Amino acid sequence: MTSTPWSAIGELARLVPTPHNTQPYRIRPTSDDTAELVLCCDRLLPDEDPGNAYVLCAFGLFEATLESAARAHGYEIEIEPIELLDGAALTRDSGRITVGRATLAVSSAPQDSTRAALLALRRTSRLPYHDRSIAPPFLAELARIATGFGHHLEVRSAPRTVATVLERNAVAIIDNLQDPREREEIRGWHRLGETPRTGDGLWQRPMNQPAWQLRAAFAAPWLFALEPVKTLAIRRFLRTQRGTRHVAVIGGPFATWSEQRAAGRMLFELWMRMAAADIYMQPFGSMLTNPHHARWVADTLGVAQPWLVLRLGYSDRPPAAPRLASIVLS
Repeated sequence: MTSTPWSAIGELARLVPTPHNTQPYRIRPTSDDTAELVLCCDRLLPDEDPGNAYVLCAFGLFEATLESAARAHGYEIEIEPIELLDGAALTRDSGRITVGRATLAVSSAPQDSTRAALLALRRTSRLPYHDRSIAPPFLAELARIATGFGHHLEVRSAPRTVATVLERNAVAIIDNLQDPREREEIRGWHRLGETPRTGDGLWQRPMNQPAWQLRAAFAAPWLFALEPVKTLAIRRFLRTQRGTRHVAVIGGPFATWSEQRAAGRMLFELWMRMAAADIYMQPFGSMLTNPHHARWVADTLGVAQPWLVLRLGYSDRPPAAPRLASIVLS
């Protein structure tokens, strides 16, 4: 394919985080300065992600990433998402759907590579965290970012609460493995072996889990629901969560296409600010895609409309998850 500005922009935009590293969004150029933004529905997770809410939220992340990538190459980008999209109606057989259009214009401002650098620094860390608290003013800044998008971010730092949330997340993972449809859906995105430079899915090293445990979880999930194996598995998983001083809950509107996109843009801003401060986070998706555990989050942690739970803190530099070689369609 002839090189266009979209090639350079796509090289950065492919770094956008997506659920289970499925990377469902593509850029389809229609000219040197216009493109369609495409959702590849064969990469949806409709059983693990009811209503495809988190994949649609990832489009907000994609929008914000495209804007940063464009500025890094001296362009301004105008993105016009489609007006309506019913995530619950989408299946893995829905094909490729145009979910937005983008237009480039040469910027009069100097190229801004600051956020492009942060895109490369931003990672999910599933490693143990350093036993070190985040300064309260920084946590307050994260809360202000969320508030600016109409959401609320509440940090819990009491050791007992943190420990309870970490254990509850481990229980939610085991519970979700007992659902055969959800288990088989995510099985296809788990990868064993040496992490490649390019690719997709969740590889064992970035996941910080041994290959035998991942194999066993999918081969004999029922075993992990039985005592004493369940207790031992939870204890082993919690070793990867050592040093965690803070967990956070984000709540707010998350039901419609426009709300999900806005939530994704807010999450992008949080992630960029954290990357600039060398702070990592690990989202706990299993706690909120499971209705039982979602009710526990709302009731026990007292957060209205919760849609994301995460741990955050300092850690060693986590290994990079691979990305597709290109997200630009010919």
